[in-house]
Amino acid sequence: MARTSSHRSRDAAIAGAILGSALLAVSTAAPASAETVHVQVQYIDTDPYGVTKYDVRFNGTVSSNGPYGYVINGELDAYCHHGALTAQSVRLDYGATHRGWQDVRYWCSDTPVPIHLNGQRDYGDTVDLKVGATSGVFNTYNFGHTYRVGIGTD
Repeated sequence: MARTSSHRSRDAAIAGAILGSALLAVSTAAPASAETVHVQVQYIDTDPYGVTKYDVRFNGTVSSNGPYGYVINGELDAYCHHGALTAQSVRLDYGATHRGWQDVRYWCSDTPVPIHLNGQRDYGDTVDLKVGATSGVFNTYNFGHTYRVGIGTD
């Protein structure tokens, strides 16, 4: 009989150890808490005399929409120098860091515009943002720096 209770005690200890290790793995693998991050993304181009030709800015927030999504809210505003021969446009490029870019484009004269975007990402991935204007040769886009935003997960 003593042997049976010894087996039960050992079996209970093993079960407790397995359960404890499973709980430990779950608690250490918990995702980072979600954040709403305020961002100011900009592209500024000046001529050789220091006169601003283009000033494009996105001011807003990036937040988690669950572990596989994100939300971008804010305003895209721009100034484009009046000396261009053609209408100028601006754009906000965005996307999950490991998925690729998407963009929204507007005529410079139509800004400021409200921005409300939803996107998909790999589990917990960061989000990249950049803004630009048709300030290049033949109205090609030039951009400011890429901003990488870590927002965690819900």
